[in-house]
Amino acid sequence: MRTKRRIASAGVGSVVFAWLLQAALFDACASEAEVDARTPVGVPEEVLVLGEQPGPGLWKVSKGSHTLWILGTYVPTPRGMVWRSKQVEAVIAASDEVLGPYSASLRVKDQKAYQSRRGQLKDVLPRKVYARWRTLRDKYIGEDPETEKLLPTAAALLLRSRAFEGIGLSYADDVWRRIYAVAGANAVPIRGLQYEMGPVTPDKNSSRRSRENSVRYLVETMDRLETDMTQARARANAWATGDMAELQTLVDADASYAQSLAYSWPFLGQEQVEQLQLEAENKLLSALERALNRNETTLVVLPIHVVSRGKGVVAGLRAAGYGVEDPR
Repeated sequence: MRTKRRIASAGVGSVVFAWLLQAALFDACASEAEVDARTPVGVPEEVLVLGEQPGPGLWKVSKGSHTLWILGTYVPTPRGMVWRSKQVEAVIAASDEVLGPYSASLRVKDQKAYQSRRGQLKDVLPRKVYARWRTLRDKYIGEDPETEKLLPTAAALLLRSRAFEGIGLSYADDVWRRIYAVAGANAVPIRGLQYEMGPVTPDKNSSRRSRENSVRYLVETMDRLETDMTQARARANAWATGDMAELQTLVDADASYAQSLAYSWPFLGQEQVEQLQLEAENKLLSALERALNRNETTLVVLPIHVVSRGKGVVAGLRAAGYGVEDPR
């Protein structure tokens, strides 16, 4: 019998939440790719890598004698993996500063932003959809009455993360634990990249459309859950072993799913999504340019999809005229 883990309820007053899969939200605005969510993309079932692994190589951004190194991180990772990168450790030791962790959060003027306005999930979902949800919830999450208060989108994200944990993947921050240790040993300061946007007032005019999108997102998550579990293992292995070509292919395959996520929150209309995307991107790029100007050497650690997507950090720095070398 599964051990029950209760989920946190939204607090009173304004709610601040980290954008889970925030890079996927941003990708949705930049990609028109469509993938059949129920068809595997040729990724075989595979055993997760164990032991010490190097992770991916680094991007190198140059401005004269100043260098910005970029490490792209990925979660979840194989639970039995120990990340150890000699290249990253050498760069940290030579750096004036490490930038990260990165987060973009959104303040919502809503007392219960994550909870359904119509009561229970069973009141929001069609009968057959709700029956499927209950079956998968009991299998991967366990019996938790708090899940009944979730929006369909939040329920989908919770289901996906617990399913991934069940196949040997971990959301633990082992990479950052190692970075903190190495930076501390070399007396290198760490500067966070935490940005808060908003506050945003829920878009009442789009509530019906958003509710439909939210239900559709949960259905899509359930439809493709087994395929996503297989692909998540492949992505985790690709990151751990530094296989950038494989990792990029698998990340790109999530484009249509990411688009569903971006427009499934009831308090975000399309214009708000695009505005927040631009605001977060501009803040991040400005921080990186300031680091390039003030430091001889900097390491920045960002989610890999923020770095490598079509209109991501690397593309933005190239467009600004900086010299950029891809990982070797």
